[in-house]
Amino acid sequence: MIDTDLDRAAAEAWTRVEYALFRVLPAAVPMLRPPATDAAIDAVAAELGLALPADFRASLRVHDGTGYQPSAVPLDNLYSTEEIVEATGMWRDNSDDDPLWTDPGVLAYLIDKGELRASGPVRPTLSAENRVVVGTMNGDVWWLLDLDPPAGGTPGQVVRVDPECGTWDVLAPSWTDLLHRYADDLERFAADPATSALKINEEVGPACEWGERPEATGVRPEWLRHVPARNPYED
Repeated sequence: MIDTDLDRAAAEAWTRVEYALFRVLPAAVPMLRPPATDAAIDAVAAELGLALPADFRASLRVHDGTGYQPSAVPLDNLYSTEEIVEATGMWRDNSDDDPLWTDPGVLAYLIDKGELRASGPVRPTLSAENRVVVGTMNGDVWWLLDLDPPAGGTPGQVVRVDPECGTWDVLAPSWTDLLHRYADDLERFAADPATSALKINEEVGPACEWGERPEATGVRPEWLRHVPARNPYED
């Protein structure tokens, strides 16, 4: 039963996505999974030792992730509650917490040189601390909930990460905002595909490039704007 403002907001956001998918990719609508139980959601928080954003919890009470092909989202799929625990654990096992490569001066240097891109208030590191993995495209592109962003960010913001390309793009300040942004582009695609940031393959689903900000390459985010660059290759 919907009994909170957050539940209503999540349901409304997903309804927009569903209606738009019916217009542009109806085969993807059945890929939206049934709701997760509160017990399953609580288990995720307990297993990860993190408090999930309230709006993301409300979203899981609408759809517990998505299935595969054609995908309902610009990834292979959104994870279910069980898969979130597994994927976040894997991310933690493979995270890079080397203090040299997470130093703000080094990050500033790498961004200046175009070796990393951080569009928006996000730390472009592979650290898994205070991050929750919510979906992937073939293990190459990931969506994360960033629970502890740098100055200017919003706890619970959604970040698109492509480790191989060295890109970290903030997609939205919250999960509900992400759903509305996605619904906006689905609706634009329905009206005129040329006006939408989405590219959609009828067999596979929306392309995972949605949300990339290549124009931000070489531009430091505000929180690193005045940090002296530090060349890690001279240390």
